[in-house]
Amino acid sequence: MLQNLFEKKSVAMATGWLLIGTHFMLFSRLLPNEQGKLGHDYAYNLPLLLDGYYWFLNNGLFSVPWFTPSFCGGMPLLANPATFYFSAVQFLTFLFDPLTSIRLTFVLFAALGYWGFYLLLAGVFSTSRAAAILGSAIFLFNGLYAYRLVIGHLEFHAFMLVPFLAYFLLCRPAAGSVLRKWAGVAHVVMAGVLIAYMFMSGMAQLLIPSLISVALLGLLKGLTDRAGFSLCHFAIRFSVAGLLSLMLSGVKLVAALAFLENFQRASYLLPGVSELSRLLVLVGRSLALGGGGIDAKTLISNYQWNLERHEFEYGVTIVPFLLIAGAILLDPGKFSRWWRSAGRARLLGYLAAILLLLLIPLPLNFYSPAWNQFLKSLHLIKSISNFFRWFTVYIPFLALLAALVPDRTPALKPIRAMVVLVGLLLLLGQNLLTDRIFYRGDKILNYDPATIRAAYKKTSRDGKPPVIKNLVAPRTWSGKPILTINRNDVLAVGDSQLLCYEPMFGFRLEFFPFQTIHPGPALSERWGILNLKNPACYMYPMENQCEPGDHFRIEQWREAEQFLAFRPFTYQTSKLQKWANRVSLITLLAIATFAAGCLAVWARQKARPRRPGG
Repeated sequence: MLQNLFEKKSVAMATGWLLIGTHFMLFSRLLPNEQGKLGHDYAYNLPLLLDGYYWFLNNGLFSVPWFTPSFCGGMPLLANPATFYFSAVQFLTFLFDPLTSIRLTFVLFAALGYWGFYLLLAGVFSTSRAAAILGSAIFLFNGLYAYRLVIGHLEFHAFMLVPFLAYFLLCRPAAGSVLRKWAGVAHVVMAGVLIAYMFMSGMAQLLIPSLISVALLGLLKGLTDRAGFSLCHFAIRFSVAGLLSLMLSGVKLVAALAFLENFQRASYLLPGVSELSRLLVLVGRSLALGGGGIDAKTLISNYQWNLERHEFEYGVTIVPFLLIAGAILLDPGKFSRWWRSAGRARLLGYLAAILLLLLIPLPLNFYSPAWNQFLKSLHLIKSISNFFRWFTVYIPFLALLAALVPDRTPALKPIRAMVVLVGLLLLLGQNLLTDRIFYRGDKILNYDPATIRAAYKKTSRDGKPPVIKNLVAPRTWSGKPILTINRNDVLAVGDSQLLCYEPMFGFRLEFFPFQTIHPGPALSERWGILNLKNPACYMYPMENQCEPGDHFRIEQWREAEQFLAFRPFTYQTSKLQKWANRVSLITLLAIATFAAGCLAVWARQKARPRRPGG
């Protein structure tokens, strides 16, 4: 009876929404906590949301915010890889206050992650509904998404789109009607849009690991479905989607590369684990149990910055490991049957490719002096502060493997519903019993959003944001600079923070070109230059006859005024940037036209009268 119950569509839908609701109730208590405080990195992201709201009020929905005067005396915005103006969470602030937008984003992308994984399992891997529920629940409760958003890493919300990306690349609509033929193209277009969204919404650090995850899911499809999968077809679709995403997000990519070229953080140490056995234990422990109890100080070598618990929250619980171990013990002869079957070379090829991709995070997190020196010599890698986030690769893979076990293990198939029920209970039990005192304390959740919320409320009521007038820097009574956690909040009263919290310039502003900038009026003049950074110089110094970090000159008074009022101003860009802007705009218009065409074909198909008996 339980077996049949899980296979009912209504039960599967109700179970899914119940799990999503449970997930929200469990983690939303930390958004904010009982004291009304948020994770410390919201000190960076919440002011960014308010800054984006200011730009929207002054310029409308279709204007690109290239720069912002709100932080560091003026700096690039779109070119910063971690910023997320073009994202769901930012667009929600056009309707709701920032804290409400964060909570809505949290539940929205949790739901997208769950139902995307469910669609992937049931629609592509043809699992039972019960198995699809289990795999989707494991992915939903992954530690990366929940704890990163709790800590304030809003840019990681797009990770939950990985299942939909895999679905669009792996799903092959059946041949037949015109609508289904259009659907095949639409799937590739949607995949390209999702990859572009991941980058545009600030998830640059997790983009490559997420794409590796999708590749792993594709290879797993080839391993388990020899007849219905074409590796060549998958690779072509993946490549086309990737090219489309580059065209769509080229406007940000070219700008980001120009900014990064002038501000590489190559002097930071790259941490790692000096023993392979300890590295493997770290991977397994963080995936099975999360970040609790991991002592980074004794485990990690060559670290410069403290690695807190959230850096190791990748947990999918013990459920996938128990299921995989159970499948091996209950059906030990499965691999030998595969080996004796036809297509041995194909099988070995898929297994080798899967193993190779699974191994990628290990050398990036292994430490030895010579190997570390080599990694630090690589152009983009040398600016990264750690690679532990690449453990993300394993999350979708383990969730999918776990879902396949009840359906593909002969000894478990008759009791599949019971296996799924026990798995769900273990999953929920481990999440409910996990000690989260670390996240409830004032060490990690220590940012008060009250200032930003009050500024949003006032601006929403008045309909006009403040103009940035002064540059400020917090100091002690003796005049010594201090780095308060809420220092970026001063945009709420029309000030720009000189001692800004901006990782692009270093965690302690080690790479920030102060020059003559100082606290005081932004338009004050000395020796022919204004007390305000010209943000175009950070990206296009040659085109604007300046150096990165230079200020507006007195003859650029009008441009500086526009900039301080959250308005576009005149500056020069590189030829490559101009081409990227055109390509991104043309691609966006082409996708919009294609979407309209798809809707027209769909409407025409629906309006066509059916034949009698058809």
